[in-house]
Amino acid sequence: MLLIHLGLRDCALEKISSMSSTPASLSERRDHPTLGIVSMIGNLLLMVLISATVKHLAVGYPLNEILMFRFIFAALIFWIILLTNSGVPGLKTNRIGDHAIRSVSGIISLGLFFFAVSTIPIADATALVYAAPVFITVLSVFILGETIGIRRWLAVVAGFTGVLLIAQPGGVGWNIGVAAAIASAFTAALVATWLRRLSSSEKPATIGVYYNSLGMIVCTSWVVLSGSFILPANDWPVWIIFGIFCGGQQWLLTISFRYAEASLLAPFEYLAIVFAAIVGYLVWGEMPVLSTWCGALVIAASGLFIFNRKQQKQKQS
Repeated sequence: MLLIHLGLRDCALEKISSMSSTPASLSERRDHPTLGIVSMIGNLLLMVLISATVKHLAVGYPLNEILMFRFIFAALIFWIILLTNSGVPGLKTNRIGDHAIRSVSGIISLGLFFFAVSTIPIADATALVYAAPVFITVLSVFILGETIGIRRWLAVVAGFTGVLLIAQPGGVGWNIGVAAAIASAFTAALVATWLRRLSSSEKPATIGVYYNSLGMIVCTSWVVLSGSFILPANDWPVWIIFGIFCGGQQWLLTISFRYAEASLLAPFEYLAIVFAAIVGYLVWGEMPVLSTWCGALVIAASGLFIFNRKQQKQKQS
């Protein structure tokens, strides 16, 4: 979902060409910017449709069951990618602790995001979670020891201002769903920070298998222990569509970074907020207020500035 996209954009998917040396492999890097952009837009649209499906399912199903099915679908995709490219030896790792931190952070972040979209407008939840790059910048100072210049600190302040415009703490817009979306952005930043650490030695498919498999085990255990499992019954078509969306989103995300550079794709990522607003209005009649649009614009501008400054620093070094 969204947090996976944010984290992998910063590090793991930029290294996706290392997944295999086979010419026909999924991870082979090719130069086809148009296809990369189209795939990225398709990925963003599917992410929003996944959010909409979660919002629909949350009316009749507990959150842990929705998460369980999501992780089952995603784990299946990543196991196929891993076994196709690296086989079982691709599971070998000497960094199980880092995998655990990344996976637990990801499970919590995705759970918080699903809760947020089930309780507040999709556009608000999406915009708030896209504040993750702001948190990533702050965490990189304390966890990765990176040096941040005054311009990026100003962008961080601007990003937090955008969050405040949407969240309106102490005002009518503040509720537990808003708090969950902000917490999801923070834990997504933890995911991205640990992905940077892991990407120095681990393959993206290996990271994806460990994360989604642990999420599947945790959420399945949660469902079993809580006794909250509800048979889909007549809702099987919705669950099947949910699975197709999850699998398709993972595939398009991978394809987009396979054919285009991250710097080219970055400006298109914030279309997710626009898509979320459109879907929210068409399905539930959710109309984002002016402060949400202003906050989303500030967050997008802040995130793009942070990303571009980081790209410039990497080129200089």
